[in-house]
Amino acid sequence: MNQLEDALRRTLTGAAGQAPHAPATLTGAVEARYRRRRNRTRAALAAAAVVALVGGAAFALKGGAPRAMPATPPTADATAALPDPVEKVWPQAVRDIPARLPNGRAFHPIRLLDDHTLLVTVDAGFEKAGVVYAYDLESRDLRKIADVPTPKGTVAFASGFAAGEGRVAWWTVKEGGQGMIWSAPLSGGKATIVARRKVDDGGFDGLAVTDDKIVFSAQDGGVFTVPLGGGTVEAVEGGADMHLLSWPWIGTVGLGGPSDEPRFGTIRNVETGETDTALTRAGEQNISCGLVFCMGENGAGEYFHRMRDGSREQPAPCLLSAASTPGRFCTGPVKGADGRPLGMVLYDLTTGRSADLGIRPKGKEMFLPVPVGTQVTLPLDKQLRLVDLTKIP
Repeated sequence: MNQLEDALRRTLTGAAGQAPHAPATLTGAVEARYRRRRNRTRAALAAAAVVALVGGAAFALKGGAPRAMPATPPTADATAALPDPVEKVWPQAVRDIPARLPNGRAFHPIRLLDDHTLLVTVDAGFEKAGVVYAYDLESRDLRKIADVPTPKGTVAFASGFAAGEGRVAWWTVKEGGQGMIWSAPLSGGKATIVARRKVDDGGFDGLAVTDDKIVFSAQDGGVFTVPLGGGTVEAVEGGADMHLLSWPWIGTVGLGGPSDEPRFGTIRNVETGETDTALTRAGEQNISCGLVFCMGENGAGEYFHRMRDGSREQPAPCLLSAASTPGRFCTGPVKGADGRPLGMVLYDLTTGRSADLGIRPKGKEMFLPVPVGTQVTLPLDKQLRLVDLTKIP
């Protein structure tokens, strides 16, 4: 096994979090097929990823393939020290909770439903969600929402959990590319299939619950809607070959697109018709944009962070990530005077403030928590730390 393969192996292992190991009877061919399909979308859905620091380089999944990146961005100060802890800088945003549920089960945090309720899933097998719960962070009460069905022939397990309008939704894919959108009431009840759509091995890359409908986009392109309770799937006008960014905004190319094109470089509001094309410059690559900000590398291989119109450009002390589109916050490692990584830092690129997340290297590896939506989630000793980005002024 060469260095790249070894780094990738550790990356995938770390990204699986606390999921149990595959059974010994699982053949190598089946596992390879599963990993190929699962990992094309998992990076965009997980709350965190692991990077392996090997020979001064970090390897991470980018668009479905490993890409080497500097362990510390070229613009970082090699003599920098860690900033103050996040619980001191933004105490109102930090919640530390036990890493296991009251019943002793390991869980996967999905998103905060409100100030004290966390949507979580519990596995029924190797990275296979079996149940979705609402977990009260104050009372520690656990309320079952629904079982998560896994139909026979499923090749991409439940992913892309989204909530809103009193419903929770997710997707699965069966052999042959039969994609299915599921929904269940947040108050509790049976999960049902509300939409079916032919997709490629990548499945879906965007899912949102909004107003009276579920909006989703396919990894191979196309944005669609279906009523909350199920019904006719309708293509969004002008949404062919496009992807869901943040409803009502769609764009091209999606997070799984080629690295030589800006991800969400061109976006459109399907309700107002407003369009926006991000500024790019010659020699830039690996550009990824959100609603307001873009990140990428210039011709010298240095990271930048700027507004979509090209203004307010600054060096970005962060690692590029396939897990989410750029926003106000990002994460990256800091090196000490001896060149060794000290820990992982959360940066507020609007105010210039930063905070130590409390993560430390373990050998040649370091956990990289990635801001997903409005939160950052990371394991810390025997606890799970949630940083609610909406509570940072």
